[in-house]
Amino acid sequence: MRPGRPAAAGLAAVAWLALLAIALPGAAGAATEHAPPGVRTSAPQLVLVNQPASSICVGRTFTVGVWFQQISGGSRAYRMAVSGPRHRRFFYRRGVAPSTHWRFWKITAGRAGRYLTTYFVHPPHSSGWKAYRTTTRARRC
Repeated sequence: MRPGRPAAAGLAAVAWLALLAIALPGAAGAATEHAPPGVRTSAPQLVLVNQPASSICVGRTFTVGVWFQQISGGSRAYRMAVSGPRHRRFFYRRGVAPSTHWRFWKITAGRAGRYLTTYFVHPPHSSGWKAYRTTTRARRC
């Protein structure tokens, strides 16, 4: 990590939360004056995800993870996949995100190239999955 730059783990989760809160109707922070009287707008219902490092050295690890905010309600289901430089999925997890703590996994970058991490979560008021993709580049150091 370069000096003077904040750690990306916590900031990415907050950025993903903010992205969903802005993009989805009825999310926290949305204007409520357009809602009919007596109707309460809901808070964002989502699983927070950990943004892995954007660049690492070969042989080092990067961290992926999930967490569910108890106050947000909604679905806690998630799916996560990591594909390596050979475009093959070598890591997959699915389940229910914990609400008491983050659940992290360390992924080792065994060879140089691009690692694609894809998180799938249920957006509010939807039965489908929404994908969030991020890339980690492993280089020889």
